[in-house]
Amino acid sequence: MIPPKDALLEGAKILDPVLLPKGFRFQLRREGKGSGGNFAWGEFVHEDRRLELHFRQSLGLVRYHVGDQSASHESYMRQLGVWDQCRYPGFSNDPAVAFHDLAHDLRMADDFLSASAAVLRAAAAREASDTGRQDKVAMAGYVGDVRQRQELREQFREGNYDQVVALAETLRYPEQMTESERQIVAIARNRTLG
Repeated sequence: MIPPKDALLEGAKILDPVLLPKGFRFQLRREGKGSGGNFAWGEFVHEDRRLELHFRQSLGLVRYHVGDQSASHESYMRQLGVWDQCRYPGFSNDPAVAFHDLAHDLRMADDFLSASAAVLRAAAAREASDTGRQDKVAMAGYVGDVRQRQELREQFREGNYDQVVALAETLRYPEQMTESERQIVAIARNRTLG
C-alpha cells in the first residue's frame, strides 16, 4: 500500500488542473501516525481560501475555508444545490478515483474558486448553526435537562403542579422545551396561583 503522504501528493497532482489556474498552490502540512494509523494532510491555498484534504487509507475529510469560516464538502455542495451531481465521496478501492471525483465536484465550485464565496459562507453559517444546535441538545442531556423534562411531564400527570413549576425553573436549557411542555408549565403555574 502506498504511504498516505505519497498518495496525497499524487492526489494533489490530479487536482492541479482545476486549482492551479485559479491561483491555488498545494502545501503538505503534516504526516504522522495516529490511533487510526498513518495519515497525511495538506491544503490548496490561495489568499484567504484553503481547500483542506486529509488522507489515511483514502481521501477523507475535505473542507473549504474562506477567512475564518469553513464548511465540509457535503455542506458546501448541498448549499450550492449540486449535491445530487457530486461524485465525491465514492466507493472505489483506488485512492486516485476519490481525487478524480473531487476534481469533478470542484468544477461546480466557482463560488469558492474565483467568486465571492458567498455560498460557502452561507454553508459555513448553516453548518455552525446546526452544530451549535446539536451541541445544545447533547449538553441538555448531559446536565440532566432531558431527564428533568420527563419528570416534569410525570409530575403534571400526577397533579403535582408545584413540582412542575419548580422543575421548569431549574432547567438549564429551557429554550429546548417543546410547545406541549411549555403549555404544561403554563397550566401548572395557573393552577398553583388559583
